Amino acid sequence: MFLSVSTIVKHTDATDIPVCLVKNAKRHKTMSPCSTWGHSGKGWFYGLKLHATADLNGLLLAITFTPASGSEREQFLILNEDLRGLFVADAGYVSQKLSDAFNREGERIFFAKPYKTMKKLITAWQYHLYNTRVRIENTFRSLKMFHGFLTSLPRSIDGYLGNYVWSLLAHVLT
Repeated sequence: MFLSVSTIVKHTDATDIPVCLVKNAKRHKTMSPCSTWGHSGKGWFYGLKLHATADLNGLLLAITFTPASGSEREQFLILNEDLRGLFVADAGYVSQKLSDAFNREGERIFFAKPYKTMKKLITAWQYHLYNTRVRIENTFRSLKMFHGFLTSLPRSIDGYLGNYVWSLLAHVLT
């Protein structure tokens, strides 16, 4: 339904979803069947990862949940299998194998922002394209801060998943 109005540029990224504080993780039982230890730029956490693809307008096009130890690169192909356009991702997705498997002539192309240590020349339009990645980060920020996405109040797996669905629905409807 929304795919016809989405922009050609799409952003894919993942964010951490801690289900409890690190100090309580060994005793946490509610989400233990689907939670694992993961590491992000903020440090270690116990929980899940939300992988999402959004367009330039912030419209969520595809989402998936994985254990925190799940690979972002593997989820990228699954998440964006039916989408077309110009895909921009962060350095966590840098892989020649992924790029070769994903790119299709005339349908979709994949750009991953290189690591800071990778000395690669880019054109001005690629620089500006990479700088639009902040939009999906703003989507994650909005979910977490304004729509109650992160919580430790639910007492069942259904409660956690219900909270995630309601938060995503609130974001999509605003």
